Amino acid sequence: MSKGNLEDYVSVVDKKKHIYKVHSTLNASIEEFSARITQVHAPVHIVIEEKPKEKTVSEKLLEKSVHAVLSAIEIYNKPDFKYREETFAILIVNAWETLLKAKCVKEAKEDVSSINVKDSASAKTTSRCGNVKTIDIFKAARYANVDIDLLECLNVLVEIRDNAIHFMNDSKLLNKKVLEVGTASLRSFVEMVKDWFDYDLSQYNFYLMPLSFFHPHEMESYSIHSEEEQHQNLLKFIANKETERPSDPDKKHNISLSLQTKFERSSSIAANPVKYDPDNPNAVSIRIDSEEKFAQKYRWSFADLIGALKKRFPNFKQGTDFNGIKKELEKDENLCGLRYLDFKNKTGTPRKWYYPIILKEFEKFEVLIVHQFQNTGDVT
Repeated sequence: MSKGNLEDYVSVVDKKKHIYKVHSTLNASIEEFSARITQVHAPVHIVIEEKPKEKTVSEKLLEKSVHAVLSAIEIYNKPDFKYREETFAILIVNAWETLLKAKCVKEAKEDVSSINVKDSASAKTTSRCGNVKTIDIFKAARYANVDIDLLECLNVLVEIRDNAIHFMNDSKLLNKKVLEVGTASLRSFVEMVKDWFDYDLSQYNFYLMPLSFFHPHEMESYSIHSEEEQHQNLLKFIANKETERPSDPDKKHNISLSLQTKFERSSSIAANPVKYDPDNPNAVSIRIDSEEKFAQKYRWSFADLIGALKKRFPNFKQGTDFNGIKKELEKDENLCGLRYLDFKNKTGTPRKWYYPIILKEFEKFEVLIVHQFQNTGDVT
């Protein structure tokens, strides 16, 4: 072995200390290679250059997914970025699809064929350029066995994405809804990355800037009926999904999460907390608007409840079984609350209002309700 070809595999790290980096031992052992190189150099200390561990397919897909979701957040948070809601929807769907495929490949012990599209003869299906096609987001979600709430959230995201790609999304109401659905999906994304890959995303700022200057009372001036037909259809689609599966911050997954921005004069309270004293002009009083808090939770009137039940159970009719179930559920203050005409003094005839999650409680009695339909002949 000549000096020339040996030096092709050795680079100097510190010549004075005789330290060299070895790129290859030419299929010899460390001891044998050290002995050979010492013949052409002064005694050396060999530092073996370790090759970085090659990432698995699922790890590469996970990395791509995280990059996509970070890009979605970065673009959304640019205050004057044109086409931001549409771009966000496109990127967040791509992030979810890639994450779900990463989960599928991991479960299949890194077998990439597990996400390939196959025809009826189990042959691979190829694209126009000849590359093997992979499964879509919904098939990947089924393979990954995701929660029904998460699946419906993905359903809404894909619908927003498709409308953006194939035509356009240009609506104030829709922009607000993208924020709410996007926030819920990001919360779920962080949870699933941690559950499936034990990957911590706390190093990143996973939040969307709220529409700080679009307050609820301002949005009320926008009517869904003034929207173009395409926007109306999309907004109604999202609203139906939200009605079927009401949001609850305690749930792991939600279709949407409503955000509110409030301005409060609280600096003096935080710095110098003072108990309320009507005789002390320097005291700070703290008022909690319990009526507003009530309205935020119990959002459904009785008519809203009946409307939701009719959508959930196409043949729904009010009957004895329904009334009995409703009466029992109304005993739970987490599901039903009384709103008095004079809210502060609790006087006047109260009306019952319902927390939308009550719909899930009615679903537990579906067999009984369907039985009622069959007995009364209401099923057509």
